[in-house]
Amino acid sequence: MKTTIGVIGPHDSIQRIMYVAEEFEEITFLPFPYQTLSDIDDILAKHRHEVDQWFFSGVLNHTYAMDNELITEEEAGYPPLHGSSFFGILLEAQLKMNKVIKSVSIDTIANEDFDKILSYYQLDSLKYYNHPFRNGVKAETLIDFHKNLYEEGKTEVVITSIKDVYHGLKELGVPVFRVTPSYLSIKLVIQFLEERAQSNHYRNSQVAIIGCRVELNSDHLEELYYSFKSKHHELDVKRHLLLIAEKTNGSVMHFGDGLFFVFTTRGELSHESEHDLYNLMEEIKLETNLQANVSIGFGETVSQAEQNVRLGFRHIGEEEHPTILIMDENQTITRKQPAQQDMVYKSGETGAVWKEKLKDAALSPGIVSKMLSYSKQYGREQFSSQDLSRWLKSTERNGRRILSEMERVGLVEQCGEMQSGERGRPRKVFQFKQEA
Repeated sequence: MKTTIGVIGPHDSIQRIMYVAEEFEEITFLPFPYQTLSDIDDILAKHRHEVDQWFFSGVLNHTYAMDNELITEEEAGYPPLHGSSFFGILLEAQLKMNKVIKSVSIDTIANEDFDKILSYYQLDSLKYYNHPFRNGVKAETLIDFHKNLYEEGKTEVVITSIKDVYHGLKELGVPVFRVTPSYLSIKLVIQFLEERAQSNHYRNSQVAIIGCRVELNSDHLEELYYSFKSKHHELDVKRHLLLIAEKTNGSVMHFGDGLFFVFTTRGELSHESEHDLYNLMEEIKLETNLQANVSIGFGETVSQAEQNVRLGFRHIGEEEHPTILIMDENQTITRKQPAQQDMVYKSGETGAVWKEKLKDAALSPGIVSKMLSYSKQYGREQFSSQDLSRWLKSTERNGRRILSEMERVGLVEQCGEMQSGERGRPRKVFQFKQEA
């Protein structure tokens, strides 16, 4: 499938990018020049879904789009300026000024990136003053920064990437050069965006199966199963799933016992699909007082996707809020809830060190990975058995057993105690061991 890349930047920057783009005949490039940064809002609002990836001309416009949530990190890229781009303009400055430049002022480049480059090429003697990039900094602020350094004799030349700063310093008579993406950096970013677009095409064409299972109340299981009421409930669920299947270009299959599958592809699923599934679970709860669990499985084949759906159901417990559990082809689990941050953890792998320690432990890698994900999500470096029981929706006794086993094999260590406010011994507080 042919890739389409949208190019966003000022007119002169787009011309340089399009010059390099001529080498890539298998890619379609759509230029979108702008006069002011605010123009990017309209460009992405109208054309965001017409392209596979976005090529931003620099960090300024890319950061503007990210900070305003106009695009995601996975949809775009921009060329760095601290490598061949910077040294190319530095060489140009030295040739034009006919001298070796030993002190410069720069902007939009992070100090740590620049220090690494100078150290790698053994150019530590080059003295520089930097104004690291921060979104919202006005051109006048940067102009004053560079001008003052030059007038104080601390720098010999200014290297900036911002057009307004370049023209402003030029008018003031300050020797200034504008750094732009080099031929090599532009080419590498195009190749990166092409590879990511192709990867996304493949990923979006994967099989996706939405599994919906209505959990019958065990107290009235046989009575409800053989009643007309249960059949009406199943028809209501199927009606809702047919609407979801229509939106995702999928098909519905009913396996009986309250289990339904919607077959579609990964690229057809969206935030709207998730919203529809949350509504479905809430309506089933309100109408029947029954819990509906949703598990989504991705796979390269139908068999793999179905297996992941069924594995996902095993990881769903009693949930207070509608929960969608997604298991992909790498056995990575994503737990989604409305208005909550997604929680991601591995169901099997835990790394070489943990794998070795878990070899003789009576614990599954999935439990340990889930614990680590919860501790990161809630910012809890230290936790007790009570925390663990709440995270895993289990008893505190089970939480103590898990922590005891993890302590035995060296995955966690006790780091203190806390008083529960009740009679009895204080609770032990644990943390993950650093080497784990």
